Amino acid sequence: MPETRTYGRRRRQLPATTSKTEQAGFEVGKREAVSGRVVSTGAGGPTQMAGWEAMDKTAAASGSDMYLKVTEDATVIKICGDGPFDVFNSHWIEEIEDGSKSVRCWGTPDCPLCVIGDKAKRFSACFDVISLEDPSTPALKVWEAGIKVARQLKDIATDTKRGPLNRADLYFTIKKEQKKKNVEYTLERVKERDLYEEHDIEPLSEVALEAFLTECHQWGDKVKETLDEDAMDEVVDLLMES
Repeated sequence: MPETRTYGRRRRQLPATTSKTEQAGFEVGKREAVSGRVVSTGAGGPTQMAGWEAMDKTAAASGSDMYLKVTEDATVIKICGDGPFDVFNSHWIEEIEDGSKSVRCWGTPDCPLCVIGDKAKRFSACFDVISLEDPSTPALKVWEAGIKVARQLKDIATDTKRGPLNRADLYFTIKKEQKKKNVEYTLERVKERDLYEEHDIEPLSEVALEAFLTECHQWGDKVKETLDEDAMDEVVDLLMES
């Protein structure tokens, strides 16, 4: 049976199940991409964007334009790496009034939020993609994919006939659809030779593609920084006092 822990006036259930990260075949903190290899999307050595230490502040200042916005209309994208550069679970803390309510889980048994019974419910796998939403102005974006799409991408990446994800002749479309209370995402592969006929979009030139690749993340870079012990303690106190 799941163990019930009480803190403050809140009760949380701790189910004895495998984490979504492990179920998807990803391991947080280990140098493995979906393909089983170390992701290296840059053109040798650290890239300009590697080691973003103030990621949350940067995203806030730019209006989060760095993220791919998936809509009901299919967006053509090209995935830059052969796997995600960042994989994590996050807690959703509704009680936070100032700042992001999403808190990155430490991914360890001593995560303060996990210890008090707050389950990390959201899985994220982050990919560098070139968005062709506006074909005249391609843009490098971070695509934060959920568990279902991440599994689809893993299947493609590890398939010798369909993968890797960053094959020169491979593009994708991604869109979402609201179904009752759930949002469903549809991912489709598009061969370069069919890109113009099916979507009226010209493939990226080698020069343009290489320019984008020099700005990509490396495996281990983080889009959402992990809170330190003091900050985590503040979140825990907030929960216990609510």
